[in-house]
Amino acid sequence: MAAWIWAPPAAAQAWPAKPVRIIAPFPPGGFTDVVTRQVAARLSAELGQTFVVENKPGAGTNVGTETVVQAEPDGYTLLMGTSSLAINRTLYAKLPFDAERDLKPLGTFASTGYTLIANNSLPADSVAALISLAKAKPGALFFGSSGNGAVNHLAGVLFTSMAGAPIQHIPYKGSQAAIADLIGGRIQLFWASNLEAMPVLKAGRVKALGVTTADPVPVLPGVPPIGATVKGYEAVYWMGLFAPAATPAAVADKLSAALRKIATSADMQKALQDQGAQTMFRDPAQTAALLKSDTGVWGKVVRESGAKVD
Repeated sequence: MAAWIWAPPAAAQAWPAKPVRIIAPFPPGGFTDVVTRQVAARLSAELGQTFVVENKPGAGTNVGTETVVQAEPDGYTLLMGTSSLAINRTLYAKLPFDAERDLKPLGTFASTGYTLIANNSLPADSVAALISLAKAKPGALFFGSSGNGAVNHLAGVLFTSMAGAPIQHIPYKGSQAAIADLIGGRIQLFWASNLEAMPVLKAGRVKALGVTTADPVPVLPGVPPIGATVKGYEAVYWMGLFAPAATPAAVADKLSAALRKIATSADMQKALQDQGAQTMFRDPAQTAALLKSDTGVWGKVVRESGAKVD
């Protein structure tokens, strides 16, 4: 009886005591999904409990994000958050949540750029040639994205705006569908994550015109930065873990420490580099600052470009 009276409440007992869900607000198969599963496996090994990835795509990641915002803040439902958290604040006229208020950052761990890939029949083999072609045939070229509001949607919008190239946007439900249509010639262009671009480039099924990072990507030799032609152009995508805002500090601290260890490990750094990405660990406070800063940066892009969700 005395032992029961003085036993600590369940919430204060060792966490995690049961499997943890990581909500991935995007379809399976793309770069973010692959990396999410790699992180989940490492968290499972590090914390001695199963971390399960659950894909909940929809509304530019808003469906999955709302699932986490509304979840019990007990550390058993987490969000794989991305740059879309910053974009959606401006892209959507009304959201059922405020990412900065309703989510607790646990830390970022990776960043990557995109590769502008093109159908092999496109009569342009460089960014400069693409811009000339688009201006000569306004509205005749189409670029796909993994969905309205996705970073590769905005990367394309930013390009068309900065380059003055009239290229139309076609949203898809995930990257794989867009890449299939790119190879089939239904669209001419796609801003693919470096990981998605690598196999189709190696197989010769598409060609690369440029990367969205300021520097070349080692695993994509010979592909120049788009910014070398369109001055000032850059689009970077980050990933990080978030929890419901009221998640206990002790649980959040434990998750953040595990994430730091994983992100700075040699094997994770190698895995990211092999996928055309890199480690970008930022602690919870730095992640909160990044989200706030990027909300302003991407908000400006959305407003100036006129990008809208259909």
